[in-house]
Amino acid sequence: MRAAAILYPCACMLCGAATAEHQRGLCPDCRQRAVQQMRRLFCDAPKPIDRLVCAMPYDGAMRHALIAYKFYGRYDYERPLTDFMAEAWEFHGMPLPDAVTCVPISFLHAHRRGFNQSERLAAALARRWDVPFVPTLRRRMFSRRQSKLPAAKRWQNASRSFLPRPNCALDAKRVLLIDDIVTTGATVQACAGLLRQMGAESVWVLAAARAGNLAKSGE
Repeated sequence: MRAAAILYPCACMLCGAATAEHQRGLCPDCRQRAVQQMRRLFCDAPKPIDRLVCAMPYDGAMRHALIAYKFYGRYDYERPLTDFMAEAWEFHGMPLPDAVTCVPISFLHAHRRGFNQSERLAAALARRWDVPFVPTLRRRMFSRRQSKLPAAKRWQNASRSFLPRPNCALDAKRVLLIDDIVTTGATVQACAGLLRQMGAESVWVLAAARAGNLAKSGE
């Protein structure tokens, strides 16, 4: 794992201003604005997902923060990201799941990047809520990356990119699937369908951010 994160002093994830440790990676002004955005964001849940919650729009400072976390080793952003995700989940009145899982990435992509960002977010949320983190799915070795495809081709690619892990039965559990960014919804829908086949009673999705036109404002 890269050591870039430990080289930075405490600073706001969104504006870069110096912050105290107790502020958990966000200055008061940015936290207030971000909470206002989070509370205006209501996402429709496409089948077979029972409920979809996204913490923030994928634009502006949040987009830059997620890119820095995902590709440039800013692991210090993990805490404010999971704070927002948990707060969004609680704001929408959602109960705790029986198990937390994540959208998998291929072994090759994990090796190049050094980690799976969705897995780290999922594990952090599972620890926070004291529920089990369960790896349930795997990605085919040579599946194409969704981010490299136009929207029209993401659905077909997602439907054939994932497989259940062997000997993983979900036994009527309420499962929370974590992803970093939801765009068309193709990836989380494909994963949710497999989780249903594996026995999940309910499949909920929580993402750090959403892009595109999948969500609508609650105003």
